[in-house]
Amino acid sequence: MTRKEFLRSVTAAAATLAPAGSAGAQAAKPKCKRGVTLYSYQEEYYTHAMTLEDCIAEVASMGAEGVEIIAEEMVPNYPDPPEAWVGHWHALMQKYHTKPSTLDTFVDVYWGGRRDMTLQESVDTLAAQLKLAHRMGFKVMRPTTGPVRESAPAMIEKALPIAEEYDVRIAPEIHAPIPTKGKFIDSYMEIIARTKTKHLGFNPDMGIFCKRLPRVALARHMRDGAQEKVVQYLEQAFLDGVSANDRVAAVQKMSSAEADLRAAFMTGGYGPLTNNPKDLLAIMPYCYNVHGKFYEMTDDLQEYSIPYDEIMPVFIEGGYSGYIDSEYEGQRCTQDIKETDSCEEVRRHHVMMKRLLGEA
Repeated sequence: MTRKEFLRSVTAAAATLAPAGSAGAQAAKPKCKRGVTLYSYQEEYYTHAMTLEDCIAEVASMGAEGVEIIAEEMVPNYPDPPEAWVGHWHALMQKYHTKPSTLDTFVDVYWGGRRDMTLQESVDTLAAQLKLAHRMGFKVMRPTTGPVRESAPAMIEKALPIAEEYDVRIAPEIHAPIPTKGKFIDSYMEIIARTKTKHLGFNPDMGIFCKRLPRVALARHMRDGAQEKVVQYLEQAFLDGVSANDRVAAVQKMSSAEADLRAAFMTGGYGPLTNNPKDLLAIMPYCYNVHGKFYEMTDDLQEYSIPYDEIMPVFIEGGYSGYIDSEYEGQRCTQDIKETDSCEEVRRHHVMMKRLLGEA
């Protein structure tokens, strides 16, 4: 089946799945734009089944516009690629009628595991990344600045003059298990309120709204040696709202096996269940990119773990006008038993998004 044939068939099927009450949300004329983080194609890129141009062409084939990349993965001589390569990048954007959405970067705050970076070293690293974003035409950069749960307000604030110089917005990621209300968001909102900057905001990741653990991840843990009773406990405990720390403590009493403990620790990377999509309305004006995280698209074109039907209307209500970039992470859960077809999974995700945005 060709890509066009696939999209025609699943779009027709999806049109019958529009939830009751969705017409009101669609009447709000969604401003959200569709994109893809090329991280979604990590398996095929790693195995050389797809080139950078192949990835961009695939995004364009779905009628999506935004292209997000992991700089370390795809930019030669990162963070200072040759000018010829930068020209090639811009030529690809023009050829496929796509646009740079977000540049994903990492600040190696542990300096290769040898020592902690100084604050100035961290800011210098951010400066080089912001310059790269500017050269490549990105208006948003998502830096990872250390442990997921911890914000880095001092580092980010010191880099703001550089972000303003290059006109690139810094958007720390609200990634699971960060709560939608609490210290992480508040630490950056304090800077925004105090400095009145237009170059700091957020990049929410849909994984913060997981309502159940991905079954593909649980199945992988079992294939890797986790006991069925442990996996069943973790699955139910998540649904019951047991905290990540308490889930780990319970499994430590059940087993000392590495596979069981690894499964328990990994479940801390979803949710928490208490996160409410409507909490984002308070910070919506400062949301500059969204990671459309997904692990598995079901046959009826729904994400198994993340209730997109409940989340997308919130972005529409809030007037979000940036890119929602599909971020497929299910391949790591299935690559041991079958050949990855990330392209098909992402296409299915876009059929769902088109329906929820009133495009289908």
